[in-house]
Amino acid sequence: MRRSRPLPRPPLAFLPLAIAVAATGGCRKAEDEGPAASTDQPPAKVRTVKVNTRTFADQVEALGTVRAEEAIDLSANVTERVAEVAFEDGDRVEKGDLLIRLEDAEEVAAMEAAKAEMAEQEREIKRLQGLVSEGAVSEVRLEEYRTRKEVAQQRVEEARAQITDRNIVAPFDGVLGFRRVSVGALVSPGDLIATLDILDPVKLDFTVPETFLNDLEPGQEIVAHTEAYPDAEFVGKVTRIDTRVNAVTRSITVRAEVPNPDLRLRPGMLMTTTLKKNPRESLSIPERAVISVQSNRYVYVVAHGQADSGRSRTQRDGFCRSARRTRVGPDRHHRRTRGTLRWRRRRGHR
Repeated sequence: MRRSRPLPRPPLAFLPLAIAVAATGGCRKAEDEGPAASTDQPPAKVRTVKVNTRTFADQVEALGTVRAEEAIDLSANVTERVAEVAFEDGDRVEKGDLLIRLEDAEEVAAMEAAKAEMAEQEREIKRLQGLVSEGAVSEVRLEEYRTRKEVAQQRVEEARAQITDRNIVAPFDGVLGFRRVSVGALVSPGDLIATLDILDPVKLDFTVPETFLNDLEPGQEIVAHTEAYPDAEFVGKVTRIDTRVNAVTRSITVRAEVPNPDLRLRPGMLMTTTLKKNPRESLSIPERAVISVQSNRYVYVVAHGQADSGRSRTQRDGFCRSARRTRVGPDRHHRRTRGTLRWRRRRGHR
């Protein structure tokens, strides 16, 4: 069997020459195709907006819990059966409105008996006054009947107080929750009858780190959101700051007051609270107009038909602050918001 002989290798001196020829041919081909490949495209259309002045503020976010302005659990003062229920679930009531009446027949009878006794003592006192003036009866006996009258009057007041204990009324204006009793039910002190809340306005309690304590003060504006109403924004103001910092979490509780005219906010709801501090005025542009180049951010400025770039600082609310002072006037300075602009190379940017 004959062995195949290997093909001779080209000398190394010819390799650089071959590479150079290939490179030269490639460049020539690129030059030939250059005019066709570099055909200018027409400039793209862009949308511009005027630079506006807007209020910016540092934001601190925290989770908060809604609480009623005033909230109580209605309960009976005595053990007795329910005689009347004078409200329905969710009713709005005013201070003094009757809600529950317990059985009070015995107390009413006791009061009527005390009134009758007091009236009898009054008649006896009038009779004795005439006899005392004639000297037929001593003054001591008259004073004895006056004392009996005062005792009868105290019995009337005692019976009236017992009747009042059996009438459960609203202690303030508010909204009732579900009623938990029915007519004929036996209730005792501590048994829940219903809840009563003041829901406009509501309190919003949230905690912030102690590092922000120096920036907190009553009257600061807060903005709150809840998952129950994702498109709604609830604005309130800080009313109180707790006197103590939690030694475990190193946070402090802040209380804000939020108007709630439509009663959408209910006690116990979880809300995301944004506390605004250090408000200031600054030029603003839409955040989508910002172009990021490495760690820097730029925007295009259109002035007198030419484009230039300026540095900007972005915020978290969809707008950004312009760090470049630009005069704002009608049809003079704009920011690019969509599309591209063609402009000559300046300061190493395109």
